[in-house]
Amino acid sequence: EWEERQKTRQLEMEAVSKALAVLSGDDAHDLFTRTFNPAFVQTSQDSERRTKAAQVLKQVASKFNNPNLATLAYQVKLDAFTRVKKAIDDMI
Repeated sequence: EWEERQKTRQLEMEAVSKALAVLSGDDAHDLFTRTFNPAFVQTSQDSERRTKAAQVLKQVASKFNNPNLATLAYQVKLDAFTRVKKAIDDMI
């Protein structure tokens, strides 16, 4: 039983080594470079502006007791993923 488990572990390690070699090879790198979609990368500038706008709307909503502005503030904050969701839907 011990020898069988040792043999199994050795085979697993060889398989993992082969998989790592494939994934870190030049072909895999070229494929990633060709298929990489920068639309999924979040830029900090957009994120900062969106966060700032949501904060301003939230403050004004609190100051004037306006639930519509509070709702808008949350929508602005959560709407950051709309483009990502659309891109995923388009891929499906």
